[in-house]
Amino acid sequence: MDRRIFLKSGLAASALLSTGRAGAQFELLARGEFANLPGFVAVAGDLIPPGRALRSNRDPVPAERIGRALERCMTALLGSEPWARLFAPHEVVAIKVNGLASGHLSPRPELVWAVVAGLRAAGVHDSNIVIWERTTRELERSGFAPQTSEHEVRVYGTDALKGSGYAQQIESFGQVGSLVSRVLTEYADALINVGVLKDHDLAGVSAGMKNLYGVIHNPNRYHDNACDPYVAHVAALPSIRSKLRLTVIDAILGQAHAGPAYNAEWIWPCGRLLVAADPVACDRVAADLIAAARAARGLPSLKEAGREPVWIATAARLGLGHDSDLEIREV
Repeated sequence: MDRRIFLKSGLAASALLSTGRAGAQFELLARGEFANLPGFVAVAGDLIPPGRALRSNRDPVPAERIGRALERCMTALLGSEPWARLFAPHEVVAIKVNGLASGHLSPRPELVWAVVAGLRAAGVHDSNIVIWERTTRELERSGFAPQTSEHEVRVYGTDALKGSGYAQQIESFGQVGSLVSRVLTEYADALINVGVLKDHDLAGVSAGMKNLYGVIHNPNRYHDNACDPYVAHVAALPSIRSKLRLTVIDAILGQAHAGPAYNAEWIWPCGRLLVAADPVACDRVAADLIAAARAARGLPSLKEAGREPVWIATAARLGLGHDSDLEIREV
């Protein structure tokens, strides 16, 4: 795979967005940055069909049920034609998934393809959409068939790019210095982060921003001190911060303990979908869900366990989003 199969678009056209809180207005800036909707998180519930017992994300949930929930969330956040308010038809959009749990607790393909359907509704052509992860193998094991035709939605890992899959120039912010996947630095205009709801044995929580470790070449360096401030500093890297438009968390099942690898003992039927343009707010809601699930199961709090996700507050202080005074819209 090489650069010629991508239709590299220009910068986003200016468009004015509006939403409910005090008539606040949000703008898709000409420089290609989306000013996130501060503190807004849409939460869809009742994703698990009645009478259905799920133990893994390989257990099926009707795609129509997931697609409708995603559209309810998007409409709650942005009103009519929500996808067109975030993405222009000429933009190249990269969808970053989390393949670590090999499908057992990776984002459901039905959800990811519902995201693709939303982009199509905004006029984004299949040739301008890529579903991607660190490695093609992780994608395959998570239910995504590799695809590199320039006329279809592409599905591949950073490792599939010719030469080095990472940019040659180090990006840095705070205590992080990393090479970023060329999918993001060279090809994509916009990023959608699709994660899952789970405990993390070092970071405390893995949902949205922690998934961005899969964008850099050296994530293993950034796990000390419960990953603080590293998760926040990775999210603040220029190529990530300027292109992240939307965070979607598959919380149909959650894992309350023993993550980030799949552990069936600690799976619970959360039954939700979280959607936000504010990545910090989305992770705060995810952390609260995990905290409640741990308490219900008699587990120590993440603070007591020595892995409180204080990086969420760090990210808020950096201006990446809001971790308090949230508006949660249940749909």
